[in-house]
Amino acid sequence: MASKGYPKWLLNCKEDITKSKEWNSFLHELHDAIQQQLTESHVQYFTDLSDAEKELFMQRATKAIEGGSMFRTLFGKVSTLMDQYLNEDVARQLMEEYPLDTKSDLIIEGAEEGAVSLLRRWPEMKVKLHICLNQPLPANIRALGWRLYLNNPKFRKTYVDILNGNPRSAISPLDLEISQKCEQLLNTEPTLSDLKGSVGAFYGMKAVLSYHHTRMRTKSRLRDIDYMLVVPFVLVALPNLSRREPAPGRIVAQMVEEYLVYLDSRPGYVIDSGSEMHNEEMKGFVDKVGGHLQTLYPDVSRMISKTYVPAKEKIVATEKGSQALLNEGLTGLIRPLIRTMFVGYLKSETLLFVWDQYVIGLDVAGFSNEWLAVITATIFGLLADKLQDAQSPSALENVLMKECPRLTVSQFQYEIKRHHYRDLYAMLTHDQKAAMPVLDPTQAENPPWRHWHNDLIPPYTKPQDRRKAREEREAERERLLQQQREAEQAKRDLDDKERKEEEDEYMQVVAAERARLEQERIQLEDQLHEERRRRLEAEQRAEEELQRLRMEVETLKRQKPKSPAPSVYSVASYMSRVLLPPPPTPASHISSLPVIQEMHTPSRQQTPADQTDTFMFDFIRRMRISMDKIAHGEGSDSEVLNRATEGYVRQNIEDLKKAQYEVFGKRLNPGEFELMTPQQQQEASDKMMQLIQRWREDRRAVELGI
Repeated sequence: MASKGYPKWLLNCKEDITKSKEWNSFLHELHDAIQQQLTESHVQYFTDLSDAEKELFMQRATKAIEGGSMFRTLFGKVSTLMDQYLNEDVARQLMEEYPLDTKSDLIIEGAEEGAVSLLRRWPEMKVKLHICLNQPLPANIRALGWRLYLNNPKFRKTYVDILNGNPRSAISPLDLEISQKCEQLLNTEPTLSDLKGSVGAFYGMKAVLSYHHTRMRTKSRLRDIDYMLVVPFVLVALPNLSRREPAPGRIVAQMVEEYLVYLDSRPGYVIDSGSEMHNEEMKGFVDKVGGHLQTLYPDVSRMISKTYVPAKEKIVATEKGSQALLNEGLTGLIRPLIRTMFVGYLKSETLLFVWDQYVIGLDVAGFSNEWLAVITATIFGLLADKLQDAQSPSALENVLMKECPRLTVSQFQYEIKRHHYRDLYAMLTHDQKAAMPVLDPTQAENPPWRHWHNDLIPPYTKPQDRRKAREEREAERERLLQQQREAEQAKRDLDDKERKEEEDEYMQVVAAERARLEQERIQLEDQLHEERRRRLEAEQRAEEELQRLRMEVETLKRQKPKSPAPSVYSVASYMSRVLLPPPPTPASHISSLPVIQEMHTPSRQQTPADQTDTFMFDFIRRMRISMDKIAHGEGSDSEVLNRATEGYVRQNIEDLKKAQYEVFGKRLNPGEFELMTPQQQQEASDKMMQLIQRWREDRRAVELGI
């Protein structure tokens, strides 16, 4: 590539052309044509004209000499030099770079590269894409062509400003639902196999639809049609999307601009909202499709009419009735096709071919409607054999869903070239052939000045008067521009105010919800403290009882026996009477603590001290078992508690991963977080904790049925 994005062979060709005698002769003739216009317009110098007037004079002069011999000579020279330099560049690549592509592929790539560079330099030359009628556009030319035709910098600037200012406002409240539907569509739709598993395609599609939903300012969900109509723009951007990484912001902004421009410019029968205006447009479109079917595929039209004719009316059906039945049947078959612009019916390659022709005809009135009608009729014509076996409207719809993905680009090209190409190309080039005032009498095919319709010749004016008038026009234009800027600023201020009010209302709702959750947390903490207090009191009472028992045992040890040999049975009876466990506390949430059964008569080898130690060990062991049951549950309760704990742990891990995607746009590698500065770590941690806390509150609200 050479400087400024132009191929080197194209720059060399330009340099050679500008040095040729054919170019100098052409410039001389062009200068004479411009001078003739200046004389006829009573303008002394070309520099006195405004930029718009200069462009108009140049166009008229070029049109005047376009059919002359000098123009044809220069055209032949340009064609020869371009062919020569392009072939030389391809030969050099074959000799020096050893490419894997064939020579034909390299020539096509070089021509595409040159065309793209010229279109970027002169976007108004997009009308030259009309020569690609009935031909699928190459990927790089398709991306640039769609960008030029679906162009509205205001949409892109608004989206970029929102991302730079408050990215959260570009995300719909139903973003999770939109994400799920996008993933389901990409994974289940057979015609979108090229997009299945692509992370970039998924994130790009989700971002466009989420922003589109925020612009609608509605709480209702997006329609299924909105999901289908964004697919072609994702397919066009697919070469620039990674299958493993989210879509770059630049690509998403381009998709947003093209998608919004298309939604604003699509015909009413594509919108098909059920209003009377759209019904009229749908009726006109169906009539147009029916006309093509009756002319080119009469068997299909008769079959559709028969399918929708009731049995008792088949005999008395008139010609007018047949036409009405055909329109009724076509309406039911066409509506699903045209509302999605064939998305879901045609495979990706064929779908992009249909959309290519639709896009390059957007600047020609009536072409897009005619093209869609031709494609719809051609689909029915190509599936005529399959449709013959259908016996009901539902069977016809099933045939369309099953057989449309099998249609190829070459089938459409053949039918269009055979029946429609001449009329469609005439529509595209009609405005280009429209007559401009030809100022050179030697080049005019008709008598001169015919297109002025006998207008009066303007009076002669002095240069200072023209300059004054031009200054007044400039001042008026500046005043209108200033009014427009003020109106736009007022509209932006109003939008900002409304957005701020909505944010304040949302923040109030969030604050109220947080206050409620905080109150619940405080209540739960109070209950927990009370439970702890009760447990401590129970433990303290048990400890006091143990201490009392120890003291009594010590007292018994110090007492001197009154009889020479006290009965063992009397000691055991006394121990079983005094060494009973304390009563259970209500805070334990268990019906009763384990009760020590009546002790058996100890053997003659155990002393009272041994009995006390055994009792203490047994009592402490039972206390530990009781506390474990209180804390961890028992049986099925323990399993439920363990499963709930594992669920909370997994949920926290998923929230952390999701928060990393939201904040960093990717999963962090091990050690990557430690490489950040402390300030960056703190900011990222705060953002992730805010997201995790919000998700927890949302789940809590769902569980409570709020």
